Amino acid sequence: MHFEEIDNPYTLQFSYIPPQFIERTLVTNEVINNFIRKVPTYRGMFITGVRGCGKTVMMGDIRNKIDKLKDWITVDLNPESNLIDSLARGLYMIPEIKTLFVKANLDFSVLGIGVHIENAELVASNEEDALIMMLRVLKKAGKKVLITIDEITYSTDVARFSHAMSSYANADYDIYVLMTGLIENIRTIKNNKSLTFLYRAKVKELDSLNVTAISADYQKVFGASKDTADALAFCTKGYSLAFQALGYHYWNALCRNSTPEQINLDEVYSELDITLSELSYEKIWNELSKGDKKVLHAINTLSKNNNNVPVKVEEIRELIRMSSNTFTSYRARLIDSGIIDGKQYGFLSLKLPRFGQFIDMHPVM
Repeated sequence: MHFEEIDNPYTLQFSYIPPQFIERTLVTNEVINNFIRKVPTYRGMFITGVRGCGKTVMMGDIRNKIDKLKDWITVDLNPESNLIDSLARGLYMIPEIKTLFVKANLDFSVLGIGVHIENAELVASNEEDALIMMLRVLKKAGKKVLITIDEITYSTDVARFSHAMSSYANADYDIYVLMTGLIENIRTIKNNKSLTFLYRAKVKELDSLNVTAISADYQKVFGASKDTADALAFCTKGYSLAFQALGYHYWNALCRNSTPEQINLDEVYSELDITLSELSYEKIWNELSKGDKKVLHAINTLSKNNNNVPVKVEEIRELIRMSSNTFTSYRARLIDSGIIDGKQYGFLSLKLPRFGQFIDMHPVM
């Protein structure tokens, strides 16, 4: 095999479906099947997970799949925009949909889209009127709309959007929403129970990528042995960003060396550490409280002293002298954030790949 850096199939770019993409089939199918069934269980769904876990990529993959279905329209919205106005404009910009609005003799000139129509059937006075007029036409034409919003956070405009979506659902318009967001931002939205639509939206947390699938990918792309590919895949812990970043740096190492045996894996892992830090871990770390960091340092210290196996909760609490009640809140938050793994009862471990090395370089001040 011949390797050229310009042909690297792995990427460090966000918000983009990479050439080497491992699909989470079960979750993808669950989301799509929910929206396309005759009576959807949920009109709104959130995809959540730690930074770098692949939320945006999954949403883009789902959007692309639904966009290919007959009678479906997808519109991606900027979470910082006026969502209702942006949705109306986004629908109008789709040529086949615009034709339906023109034939229905609708006047949206108040929004600065289209032209003023003499003797129009209906004239919109604002973006909310315009969107209701559009949805009526689309329902009559048998069209369904999926809205996607990446990294949603609470705002007054999001609250206004939620109330509007509740109204559209009550009117039985065929409009649905798929959003991504960090768990703490989604929780802030859901804690406001007046936002009925978003309060009732289903939350799907992304789990790790299948390590066996990562190994198979590395074997195919690199021509690596199963043992080598397994070792690389295990290093990623199924973390989506690590899968791409390790693949990216290993490919470049192959370009610089004639055989895999000549690759200095320590250099590759060092490059991986820098990438994970710059693209994810620094941001994750800065969002943690001092107490969170103390817990993580304790887990890391005890784990290193015990061959990197999960450590007992009691030992962590004893090391940082923290009461059970206080520790429970930190434990729950770090598990929800996707930073630590608490699946084994009474034990905790770091969930993110090579996060221990990052923690070593960041003492708690």
